[in-house]
Amino acid sequence: MPTHPGGPSGAAYPARSGRIARLRERWRNASLKTSFMGYMLVFLVAALVLSSVTASVFAALQNEVTADAYETSGLYLYDTGTNALVPARSLAIDQEGNELFVQRADDGREPLPIDNPPASLLVESAQSYPYAYRVETGEGGELVLEGYLADSSELSSFEGEEGIAVRDVPAYDARARKLFDEWAAKNPDNPYRAFLDTETGSDASESSQFGDLLVSPIGYYAHTVPSEDARALSTLFGLLTFLMFPLWFGACIFAAARRFYRMRLAPGFSTLDAAAAKIADQDLDFSVAYGRSDELGRLAASFEAMRTSLAASQRALWRTAEERKRLNAAFAHDLRTPLTILKGKVELLEAHLQAGDASPEQLASSAASLAAQVERLERYVAAMSGLQKLEDRAVRPDAQPFDAVADAVEDIGRSLCAQAGGTRATVEAGKAPAGNRGTGPHVAFALSISARCNVERPVLGVDRSLVEEVAENLVGNAARFADGRVDARLDVRDGFLVLAVEDDGPGFSPAALERGCAPFFSETPSKDHFGLGLNIAALLCDKHGGDLALENRAEGGARATARFALIFPAVDSQ
Repeated sequence: MPTHPGGPSGAAYPARSGRIARLRERWRNASLKTSFMGYMLVFLVAALVLSSVTASVFAALQNEVTADAYETSGLYLYDTGTNALVPARSLAIDQEGNELFVQRADDGREPLPIDNPPASLLVESAQSYPYAYRVETGEGGELVLEGYLADSSELSSFEGEEGIAVRDVPAYDARARKLFDEWAAKNPDNPYRAFLDTETGSDASESSQFGDLLVSPIGYYAHTVPSEDARALSTLFGLLTFLMFPLWFGACIFAAARRFYRMRLAPGFSTLDAAAAKIADQDLDFSVAYGRSDELGRLAASFEAMRTSLAASQRALWRTAEERKRLNAAFAHDLRTPLTILKGKVELLEAHLQAGDASPEQLASSAASLAAQVERLERYVAAMSGLQKLEDRAVRPDAQPFDAVADAVEDIGRSLCAQAGGTRATVEAGKAPAGNRGTGPHVAFALSISARCNVERPVLGVDRSLVEEVAENLVGNAARFADGRVDARLDVRDGFLVLAVEDDGPGFSPAALERGCAPFFSETPSKDHFGLGLNIAALLCDKHGGDLALENRAEGGARATARFALIFPAVDSQ
């Protein structure tokens, strides 16, 4: 009957497959020790099964090659009618240990003809009764043996090292029966009388108590010796039976170790080896992915973290080299102007001196111009030295209260905006061409805090001096170009302290948006500003694990957003 997927029977399959998938996932991500023990357990069970099966097979083969010997082995009695040894069994007839041998035909053995016996047939006497029926001590202390086999010399003459010869069995049997009959005649109360026919004596014959079966007091043990080839094969199969256990266990342990290496070690080693080779070749444009959560997976994750760190360091070095190239180019370019002026002034001064028409006023003016250009060169050199020191500056984060950082930013903003307003009023009063923009002498400043930070007041893991220096550069740059207002905002997002500074000026030009953070970039060159403020701010943000982004506001004006990674120093447990 079909089952519906939504029914109870159908719903069991997704659950079962889900459990199987979870088990597979757990096995896939098991530790190397657990997976190795699992492989070993499975293969050891397989070794036990295989060794048991093969041992059983070789044991069966060993029995097969010696089957002829086992088929004839057993008790027999001699049948004078057929001149053959017929299968028999022993029957205890009293508590003295006397036995009677009774014919049996239910064990699958065939009679053994005396005239044509099986090859290598051995026959031995099977009587378990003693040669002396009763042992007594005579009057003179001599040993008196009574019994029908008391005189054993007549029978021992038939027995050799390998028992009774097959051809001698009839004679041996006749002599043994004669001895038995003589003894039975002397001992009419013997235990055999109740089982043997008195008319036939001890001859193997039918008995009223055993029906058609032959009975006899004389029994034999007959067996065949396996051939040399059979014995060799039997020994070989016995040896193989013994060796199967260590051979199978060794083979399965080797197979388990090999499969464990191929399935759990080789893929991880290959991944790590390829990653190490690429890292050695300084090729970091790849990812180390292993796909398991075991020890090799964690090692691959460590390799990936190392590769990511090296790639970041390589990119940082490349950026530093590029920045250094641009810095040197900008420095060489900006030095060209004062050097040209110095060269022109010197040549003009030499011309006047050679002509002898240099007036004191001209000499004073030339000296003042030369001094101004030298001062500008000194400021340039100082700026370059400051940039070099900035690259070597270490970041020292510490736990800072949010209010302390906010108060510091607000003090910096108000102070710089007040200075910018005073400078602007002086420029306008002197009617000099202003590098600054704006319409009035006053530049207002306001600091706002995000709603979440206003409530939580989180502790900040930052280098406060570095944050303050970035704030000085951003607010100072905004105050230069603001029409009348500068706004700052503090927030904490995604593990970063975010400082956004906005102004209501004309905003950034396309060139400034692209290259505003480059060293010595300035759209309004002046003798007091070399275009390093935003560059310094960007470098400090990068050192603090953050960045600086420039953009224009939709409502007009510029916005500079600085981010600082929150870094909390480790606490000593002691």
